[in-house]
Amino acid sequence: MTREWSAIILAGGKGSRLMPLTAQIPKPLVKVTNKPMVDYSIAHLIYADIKHIILALAFMGDELKEHIEKTWTKDKLGDVELECEIQESRGTADAYRLLTDQIDSEQIVVSMADIVTNLPMKNFMDFHSMKGGIATISMKTVESHTTQYGVVLLDKDRKIYLFLEKPMPMELYLSSMAQRTDLYLHTNIINTGIYCFKKDIAKVLQETGLMDFGGEIFPYLLENEYKLYGYVKDYYWLDCGNPQTYMWANWDLLRKYSWPITPNGQEYDGVFVMGIIDSGQNIKIEKLTCFGQNVQLGNFVKIKELSSIGTHVTIGEDTVIEKSVVWDNVKIGRGCHITESIICNDCEVGDNVVLTKAIIAPFCKISSNSQIKDKTLELGQQI
Repeated sequence: MTREWSAIILAGGKGSRLMPLTAQIPKPLVKVTNKPMVDYSIAHLIYADIKHIILALAFMGDELKEHIEKTWTKDKLGDVELECEIQESRGTADAYRLLTDQIDSEQIVVSMADIVTNLPMKNFMDFHSMKGGIATISMKTVESHTTQYGVVLLDKDRKIYLFLEKPMPMELYLSSMAQRTDLYLHTNIINTGIYCFKKDIAKVLQETGLMDFGGEIFPYLLENEYKLYGYVKDYYWLDCGNPQTYMWANWDLLRKYSWPITPNGQEYDGVFVMGIIDSGQNIKIEKLTCFGQNVQLGNFVKIKELSSIGTHVTIGEDTVIEKSVVWDNVKIGRGCHITESIICNDCEVGDNVVLTKAIIAPFCKISSNSQIKDKTLELGQQI
């Protein structure tokens, strides 16, 4: 019996723009509020009742596969079948093409492992089924201008007539000259990288040999008069493409902008906790913060709003942390002030250190009394 839906998660990216956070791990394993982005992606599809999920892995695929198999045990998955395939794909469409023989469903979702979103997946899938097109693109409105994103020409039924990922000025001009009065040119809609397809897409992929969905497959479908639709809604979506947007994603999850996607752990009035916090006297923990397991806080420590503290973290007395992300196995000394900064795994910070809008790569060591502002330390750097 052929199942109705299955899903592919594209998890092969290097995350080059996210360096040095990705100096030792692939982008899908980067944690946002103490949960790797790939785990949010898997949970998102399971929540939509999809029973067969394949992860297309490439860069550091073995490490990613090990994490998934360790985290997503049979007890957690129930009747969901979760597979990992390490491949050498040359684009998003190529990754799908290489998995064609493993897909046995009528409809397929293609999702990403390196974004955080609360796209209403079930509604998106229902919209695709109802329209009956070969493909549906998830889209959302943004305030930014199209130079960064692209343009789309839609009718009132959400059928797409023009799709330009990176529009040239002349193309934008010509598209605006469309004679039909029932077409609407949108210059503030972005493709959020999650798609629904009919299984017929496999034939198109095999026949054309095209490599990328956004830049090649979708324009080809329109050119050849296939029905392509846009699912346009206002939902939370953020590509953690660089350290700045990564920081925002942590803040957004703590603010519950992405509900029902929430930080890892149990919530206690705006504070998410994964394990017991071993704390000294007179500590202050503000709302909209989260903590991993085995966290030790010294006397008079202040963890202020929008801070994410990882697992096996020790923070010395009188230290103040605000709007910052601290990863795992980090030791922070006494009297430090850390603001809008990221400290990656296995770092050691001395006493009376001031970090302001700093990015500290894994295995860095910062001497006491140092001040770092608007600066990035590379892997293993010592100052």
